[in-house]
Amino acid sequence: MLKLRRLLSFFLFCSSTLVSCAFAQSTLTQIQDTVYNQDGSLFNGTLVVTWTGTSAAPTGSNPAPFNTSVKIYNGALSVMLVPSTTASPSANYQAVFSSSNGLVTWTESWQVPPATSPLNLSEIRVSNSDSSGPQIAISQVTGLTANLNAINGSIISLTNTVNRVSATVTGLSSAVSTLTALVNGLAPGTVNTAFVDGEVPSGMQNGTNASFNLANTPSSPSTLMVYRNGLLLANGADYSLNGTAITFVSTQVPQSNDIVQVYYRIAGSSPAPLFIDDETPSGTIDGTNTTFTLASPPLPLLSLKLYKNGDLLQQNTDYTLNGMTITFASASVTPQPGDSIVAFYRTTPSGH
Repeated sequence: MLKLRRLLSFFLFCSSTLVSCAFAQSTLTQIQDTVYNQDGSLFNGTLVVTWTGTSAAPTGSNPAPFNTSVKIYNGALSVMLVPSTTASPSANYQAVFSSSNGLVTWTESWQVPPATSPLNLSEIRVSNSDSSGPQIAISQVTGLTANLNAINGSIISLTNTVNRVSATVTGLSSAVSTLTALVNGLAPGTVNTAFVDGEVPSGMQNGTNASFNLANTPSSPSTLMVYRNGLLLANGADYSLNGTAITFVSTQVPQSNDIVQVYYRIAGSSPAPLFIDDETPSGTIDGTNTTFTLASPPLPLLSLKLYKNGDLLQQNTDYTLNGMTITFASASVTPQPGDSIVAFYRTTPSGH
């Protein structure tokens, strides 16, 4: 009987230890915040988060989101991450924000500590390597509102002074005329940018070849968006770009049955586009309806990026597009109750 009691005590001790370890390994930190563009508008697009540093990627978490991507709609960000400050040595996350229209991208470095309540970006951000990054809300800076009010009062006083002496300022009329001509020159017409949509890079797709080539040189590396099976990859973490050459890292080498597509901008002339962001096509989501309608016709057709539950769908494979009408190709991709579908595309002012 004594031996049996000892065995039972040993079993309970081991079980408790295993449960404690499991809970310790699965502890995640939630990052929750509102993301803004530089102009103060709400950000819409994709965030790719990648574990960086000399320490090995964490193991044992379920799930293990040390490398992940999330869609951000109307600025709302929420992502669960393994703490990086407890790694040995301490590690960082690389966070790459890419807007849905391909016009804005920036990269940040994060250090994520353990936390029992959600953290905002200001609590984990280490650096922001791109000046086009998000704005900090006025309310987040202590005393800023009062200082701005005082500055505003000084500006009003200065404006009154300027108004009194404005009659003596010569050349003002000429300056205004010059500015008016400049603004008129910015009216819709053409832009010195051309868009490449849904291109499949050239290269042998066999699961071992990592080198692929674009048909053109992107006007800026930041305009390149590479999708593999609908997931946006991160430049510098998942692949590198040199001119027209794309080189994938070993963990992201395209397999033979993968779908690889790229979107980017090049130097050229094209009609001034109108960007449609985060539009929900009209139609009943009931699991059987396959036809949905956009508010405007995408121009060109391949400028349409259609997401179902955050995954990029493939035009002419998952769905077809005829003018403004989207038709899903099979029951496996037809939206079910609870699914979300959103569209991002370009059109022209006349087509809107």
